[in-house]
Amino acid sequence: MSGIISIAMSGLNDASLRAANAASNIANASSTSPLPAAGGTYGGFQPQDVVSLSASGGAAGSGVSSTLQPRAPSYVATAGSTSPDANTNGLVATPNVDLGQELIALQTAQLSYRADATLIKTSDKMQKNLLNAVS
Repeated sequence: MSGIISIAMSGLNDASLRAANAASNIANASSTSPLPAAGGTYGGFQPQDVVSLSASGGAAGSGVSSTLQPRAPSYVATAGSTSPDANTNGLVATPNVDLGQELIALQTAQLSYRADATLIKTSDKMQKNLLNAVS
């Protein structure tokens, strides 16, 4: 049963990372920065994506391994003539964040977290029932 708990815990960690990342992307979605010059570097908020890979066997056990990866492209040019960051054409760089996709990511993370927590609770109940049946 410890394998099941290990897998569920890795799922909980993945869901937590996804929720935190989506929240960060949402919180910074409306930030602006000057458009980088041709060949220049973008200096604004860098949105990220969560990359999850299946981890099986070995000392780490099974489950999922999650990391953050910078989103490409990291910004989009938008009209922002009132922003102090706007260039002479009234354009600013804003993070490449789709609020709809980020809200879906939050809901998915919530459902995944709930499912993994339920799995842990169910595993615990089954273990207790097994111990009660044996004694």
